Amino acid sequence: MTVTVQEAAEALRGADHILIFTHRRPDGDTTGCAGALCRGLRAAGKTAYLFPNPDLTPRYAPLNAPLVMPEGFAPGFLVSTDVADTNMLPDSAAGFADKIDLVIDHHRSNPMFGARNLVRPEAGACAEVIYDILMALGVPMTRELAEPLYVGVSTDTGCFKFSNTTVHTHEVAAACLATGLDCGELNRTLFEVKSWRRLQMEQIIIETMEFYHDRKIAVALLRRADLDRVGATEDDLDSISALPRMVEGVQAGLTLTENKNGTVRCSVRTTKEVDASAICRRCGGGGHLRAGGATFPAGVSLDEAKRRVLAAAEDAYNESGL
Repeated sequence: MTVTVQEAAEALRGADHILIFTHRRPDGDTTGCAGALCRGLRAAGKTAYLFPNPDLTPRYAPLNAPLVMPEGFAPGFLVSTDVADTNMLPDSAAGFADKIDLVIDHHRSNPMFGARNLVRPEAGACAEVIYDILMALGVPMTRELAEPLYVGVSTDTGCFKFSNTTVHTHEVAAACLATGLDCGELNRTLFEVKSWRRLQMEQIIIETMEFYHDRKIAVALLRRADLDRVGATEDDLDSISALPRMVEGVQAGLTLTENKNGTVRCSVRTTKEVDASAICRRCGGGGHLRAGGATFPAGVSLDEAKRRVLAAAEDAYNESGL
């Protein structure tokens, strides 16, 4: 069933021994959400931990690593944060997929897989929803909560540049800054500092990018051989899918990455003319209006995945009349 912020807060108020889940390949929003919710629940007197996510990168590890559940912890209430579907849970969490008590999310493609579902597609970041829940619980806004919340709202809105940024997004950010958070240094770390490996991967994307549909669609391919040669990690690839959309005239940027396990990950970023989630749904994925993703199983080559995603993008264009 769907619930309101107040109902979600009441469910958490009546629960204890709470275990919180993030999605696979965790980004700033899911890690920020989980970190803030766990800290807020502890401030409210609850026992709360995070389910260990093996994909956690060094960039976001400080938000989550200290909160991971200890061995032998027996959860009494399960919460997922920013998880669009059960297939986005880490493989190690598959046994909990049909047991989630509360889903907190902002992906409009979410199938409402929890016993209770608070899904707000109008929220620029899921961290905005977490903030509202914590305020409904009466948790004081502290510097400890401010950092993970700010990381969530800033990363999922491109440091407040994306069209999903709302008045409420800025209100949450303002509440974080009011605690004394140094957003300047945090923004530099999140959005400006790049490893040499990241710069090499950006160079490869720029040199190999392909254009279709009168240069309105840009395709970038991150081949396993290049990733291994450069030594790029998931941390180095964070938000790299935004690059193709930065090219003047491009309305849909498609970035396909060969994963080590043989699967191919596709990330779609679009402008206001194109629905990213519509493209990804055609490929078995989902997401937001301007950002979506899909994963092709092992056995589907990078070139075949490119063909399918490109066809889906062309179909989306034809249906929109552009």
